[in-house]
Amino acid sequence: MLQLINHIFVALLMLAAAAGVSLTLLILLVPALLENNELGGEERPDFVLGGGNFMIAADDSPSEVNFTIRTPRLGEGDLLNLEIYENGLQVASADCLNDDEQNYTGATDITCAAGLPYAYVDWSTYQVVAILTAGGKDYTSGPADVTVDWSAYEAGFWGMEGVLLLLVAAVYAIVVLPVLLFIFWTVSGMKHAGAEPGEYSLRSLIFLNGQTLLQKFHAFLTSPYFWAFEFIGVILIVCYLVLSQEIWKSGTAFVAFVISGLISFIVPFLWCCAWWYADYREREPMRIMVTFFLWGMLAALMAIGINTVFGVLFGLIGVGFLGSFFIAPPVEEFYKASGLGLLAEHKEYNSIEDGILFGFTIGMGFSFIENWIYLLDNPMGSDVGAWLAIFFMRCILFSANHGFFTAITGATIGWLIERRFAAPALGLLLGAPVAALFHAMHNSGEMLAALLGGGGLLIYCCLFMPFFDYGGLLLVAAFFIRSVLRQKGTARKTARAPAKKQGINSVRFNILR
Repeated sequence: MLQLINHIFVALLMLAAAAGVSLTLLILLVPALLENNELGGEERPDFVLGGGNFMIAADDSPSEVNFTIRTPRLGEGDLLNLEIYENGLQVASADCLNDDEQNYTGATDITCAAGLPYAYVDWSTYQVVAILTAGGKDYTSGPADVTVDWSAYEAGFWGMEGVLLLLVAAVYAIVVLPVLLFIFWTVSGMKHAGAEPGEYSLRSLIFLNGQTLLQKFHAFLTSPYFWAFEFIGVILIVCYLVLSQEIWKSGTAFVAFVISGLISFIVPFLWCCAWWYADYREREPMRIMVTFFLWGMLAALMAIGINTVFGVLFGLIGVGFLGSFFIAPPVEEFYKASGLGLLAEHKEYNSIEDGILFGFTIGMGFSFIENWIYLLDNPMGSDVGAWLAIFFMRCILFSANHGFFTAITGATIGWLIERRFAAPALGLLLGAPVAALFHAMHNSGEMLAALLGGGGLLIYCCLFMPFFDYGGLLLVAAFFIRSVLRQKGTARKTARAPAKKQGINSVRFNILR
């Protein structure tokens, strides 16, 4: 009965994945559902946005331009913002009343700085609109047009990209390629314990060996046929990046697109290789690792739609900063972990360390795509220093986080498998909420800063980050090491046990293994 429930649950996971992909595609194909670029609110003679209709040359991105705004006498609780549009799409905004040390009550003239972001082109024309919320009503003024000459900044940016190209090429030549060759060499000489003759041969990869329907299903999930399905999803993500970043508009945009992708891949790839090699007791077949890494990449596509919809809804009610805490963690952890559920009954998924390894691999695939998006977005609105800070934060400091989060769910499923539970995929319902909690704590910086200001950031950096990020990662690593050592010890005891004298304790031990 439990096994039937497990199969039904796996089918539901597949439907949920298809629904996630479908929603994302709908959103990408119908952007009008998400973008509301029509100016709302009334105009009034005592609310005027000054300046605009001029051209500037920018040396930094974002280039800040000061606007003088005449307003009616501001009351307590009034809001004043600038919204910046380019080609009909909002690209930035500015809160004009964000200085906590200044009392704006009664003010009628406000100077507000708008940051105009670089978009990988020589020239950009922006429309700046002022929006006042007072007495429960919205008022607008503008737009004011600003044309920016980015040629000076772009010249410096090309210098940066040239250096990055050389560094990336050096890292791939010195680190990535040798590691990849070493992995292939290791796999070619590896004999997998418990494998049937020809089970992991090239022929089995193509012709899907398996005696039962479940075995054939697992063979399909770890075959080039399923990889092709996953890869199509990855291509859709890449197409989304191409369209959203418009990489064809300049050579700079295309080079930045390629560099961001190459940089984003390096660390997740090395993390996966390190954890796979660390499982010296029983290194898993490489075809399973490929399936899980691609699933992590595909999970990014599944999550985009729901995250975007709820992000818009939260933004409409003025609590957009809560989306990364309440929405993204459970959505992303569910979709990442669903790949673990699909293969929870695979014979190679038989221990806690297998679950940690598989979950970590999925997380690294997801991290690759997410970091690619972040690195593409931020050069368009940040200076070189800020972009490098994003790179350090995303690709170095927090590089293993997504792997650690999903490893929690993988370990939970592995724990059930070790106890011979007949529906191990249900472990997702236990592990994913815990993973989402750690994920939410990691994402809580924006919420704490919005609610508590500098004190919130202090709490995040001094408490949440050490405990929920690195503390959790070290805990998972400790479980992995312990499990590998325990399994190795079990193998030695079994090998030393007399062949004809399997006592009650010995049999019981093997059952609980």
